[in-house]
Amino acid sequence: MTNLNHKEHSLYRTIYCDLRDDIKSGVLTSGEKLPSIRDCAKARGVSVGTIRHVYSLLSRDGLIEQRRGRGTFVASSPTEMNDGSRKDKALAAIDRMIEEMTHLGFTTREAQIFFELRLRQMEDITRPVRVAVVAATSEERSIIAQSLDAIRIAGTFRIPFDDVLSHPGRLSSGYDLIVTPERLYKELRLLVPEQMPLMPVAFELSRASIALCMSLPKGVTLGILTISMGFADVMHSACERYLLEPLQIRRARFGDSESTRRFIEQFDVVALPPDYENLIDSKEMLLIQEFADRGKVFLRTEFGCDRGSMLYINEAIEHYYRDLRESLHS
Repeated sequence: MTNLNHKEHSLYRTIYCDLRDDIKSGVLTSGEKLPSIRDCAKARGVSVGTIRHVYSLLSRDGLIEQRRGRGTFVASSPTEMNDGSRKDKALAAIDRMIEEMTHLGFTTREAQIFFELRLRQMEDITRPVRVAVVAATSEERSIIAQSLDAIRIAGTFRIPFDDVLSHPGRLSSGYDLIVTPERLYKELRLLVPEQMPLMPVAFELSRASIALCMSLPKGVTLGILTISMGFADVMHSACERYLLEPLQIRRARFGDSESTRRFIEQFDVVALPPDYENLIDSKEMLLIQEFADRGKVFLRTEFGCDRGSMLYINEAIEHYYRDLRESLHS
């Protein structure tokens, strides 16, 4: 694992432990709303990807829950465990192990080496397949990662394509395979080690989003708001295909609440990107809610990875998972 990966691992583990402890101690109470991913990242001076990974771990552990369109909240308080009893049993087990190793003639240092080796092996046995999701836009990374969430044996790490361009060696270790939008596949193939599995994925608009596009009456004005301008092309081509008649579509990106307000005011309908509530700051989220309360029509688009791509990726992950377990037990 590279030094960069090690630093990121330490950083997100620190933030994860801080939030976990605050939830378990009651500092953050059940039902309390957490900051958006973007606000939390800004407050802690870290990347959005780091906080997104922290939130995904907390969600996996049942400590928080993400409610579509509303945000992220502390889940019901976990049952308190008798930590004292567990620690006593753990220390007793370690004492027995040290005593046995001493009888076998091993020094304390040698016992430590064996213990750490076995721990690493156990982590490899239980860990998920590490999948790097590399894309140029936050929206694309979100779409792919959410599609991969259905694969329980996969753990995803969202990585901006610009980061790979700046640090090509970042993907050389620490990940088992890489998934990327098909439009980036050829360029990324030149940057990653030849032996690293790299799988392209295609996007498709959800049936619900297709129905919304087809329901727009003729003559309406349509604006597209995205977090990343690069994703505007994806949204534009996907929505345009299902409109009853060609429309002159204008685009803008989130980032400045006043500019966003002026943009929304110009259109009858404004299309929004997937997972926008976790990608924009609280001011712009309130702005969207304000316009919605006044009757503004928002078309929330939803994308997924196409079935063929997901079947191919799922098979690759399962194959790697089996091979890893077999090599560790051989």
